[in-house]
Amino acid sequence: MKQFVVGTLLSSAWFMVAGAAPEPAGSPGAADYVQSIADWRAEREEELKGPAGWLNLAGLYWLEPGATSMGSAPDNDIVLSDLPAAPYLGDFVWENGIVEFRADPGAEVVSNGERVTQLRLVHDEEGDPTVLTHGSVSWHAIGRLDRMGVRLRDLNHPAVSTFPGIPAYPTDSAWRVEARFEPYARPEERILTTVVEGLGWKPTAPGVLAFEFGGEPLSLEAYAAGPGFLLIFADLTTGKTTYPAGRYLYAFASRRAGGTVTLDFNKAINPPCAFTDFATCPLPQRRNRLTVAIEAGEKYAKLNP
Repeated sequence: MKQFVVGTLLSSAWFMVAGAAPEPAGSPGAADYVQSIADWRAEREEELKGPAGWLNLAGLYWLEPGATSMGSAPDNDIVLSDLPAAPYLGDFVWENGIVEFRADPGAEVVSNGERVTQLRLVHDEEGDPTVLTHGSVSWHAIGRLDRMGVRLRDLNHPAVSTFPGIPAYPTDSAWRVEARFEPYARPEERILTTVVEGLGWKPTAPGVLAFEFGGEPLSLEAYAAGPGFLLIFADLTTGKTTYPAGRYLYAFASRRAGGTVTLDFNKAINPPCAFTDFATCPLPQRRNRLTVAIEAGEKYAKLNP
């Protein structure tokens, strides 16, 4: 029998987008900019601690074709031994790329305020995932290439109340730079390795963002992310003062050739896997490993050293 037991949370982050052009040091707008970054960081930490944040994750389980049972009883495939769950919550049934949840008649499982008996689950690569709850336990399906998983949350997770915040470099508007979008002839698909061995992530790369810092020309391949870009990068701080698996940066932009994009590295963030063992973070590819030290944005400190 395929069996998993809920583990404990260790440690990471999520996102927001970049802002406008830098203010000269000492200008009236400089103090406003520093405050705007402080406000942004406070909002980001509140999102991390929220019900859809990364701090309350309590498990990640990969389904096999057919039925996978879940509950607190030890004969389930997914055993929720340390969570306040009914002995038998129900079965995930994954067939032909579709996953359903079939609730046990004795368990109260809810989605959008309605009790569930049988429900087809939208997973996260299809759109907003279908969220199911049972008391303080919550879960939804995630799709990763040809695999299907279940992400579990404990809405009363102790990591939320004990979260110490995220260390960061002092805000410095010099790290708010203008980049030029250089599109590929046509968008290219990539398969990036992730922190989960054997699992990949398949983004679309529409082109690169080219910029300069300290007179040195630099560029990062960008991945499509809604109306803007996601950058996954490493630099000379990686594994020293910043997270060993790299950092993320989001930016809004028009995707026309030669268009300018503001990259605010003060908003460079740790990936989710810095906060939890139950994330599937993609890693920076070789061409996105910068030869400069980006001393801006979030630093890294283990939550439970």
